[in-house]
Amino acid sequence: MHNVLSLFHHIHHEGEDHKVHHCGGRHVKTDPLVDYTIEHCSCGKHSINKEYTTGHITDNNLESKEIKVRFAEKCPNGGWHIESGIADR
Repeated sequence: MHNVLSLFHHIHHEGEDHKVHHCGGRHVKTDPLVDYTIEHCSCGKHSINKEYTTGHITDNNLESKEIKVRFAEKCPNGGWHIESGIADR
C-alpha cells in the first residue's frame, strides 16, 4: 500500500525550488473537499483533526484518485496521528 502520510502532502513549485506542504488548512479556501487541518505535534508525528477523511494520489495515468483513510491512534495533543492511518481498499 502507498505510504499513508504521502496522501496528505503535496509539492509547490516556488521559483526553482520545490516545497513540500501539508494538505488542508490554508488550502481549504481553494478546495472545499479538504476540510481538515494538519500540524506537526509534540509526539514528533503529524496530527490531523479528523478521524476519517480522504487522501489523494496520482495514479500511473496521472489521474487523481481518492483513498478513504481512518486514523487509529489519538494524539495526546488532540486529533489523530496520520502515521496511524489505515487505508480503506
